[in-house]
Amino acid sequence: MFRDRVQRWLLVVIFWVGVLAWAATIVWLSSLTPSELPRLAFLAWDKINHFAAFAVGGWLTATALRLSRPQASTAAGIMAAIVLVSLFGAFDELHQLYTPDRTGADWYDWIADSLGAIVGASSSLLTHARLERLVSRP
Repeated sequence: MFRDRVQRWLLVVIFWVGVLAWAATIVWLSSLTPSELPRLAFLAWDKINHFAAFAVGGWLTATALRLSRPQASTAAGIMAAIVLVSLFGAFDELHQLYTPDRTGADWYDWIADSLGAIVGASSSLLTHARLERLVSRP
């Protein structure tokens, strides 16, 4: 795919922008009333949607953290991502309490969010080595 190496800072920026875009999308979706939500969002069981969305967030966050701090331990980056994304899931559930016609504060949604964060952050182990090979060395 990439024949040339890229600067680490560029990958860091790309992944942090991805994290911010993901978080903004979650907040936007949580701000919609049930009638405004995209119909495709609920083709499957609601918890699957939560799990999948937060797995993406977990992967993006873990990858961004690991690229930002290559000297930190892998476990620390993954654990930090899991905690951050899981806390964001809790915030999302509280945010829904203030959205008209939404229930929010659903423990099962938060559990699905957290499990997704665990799987997503852990999956960064599979992609990190490939990303590191893209980084140019000084």
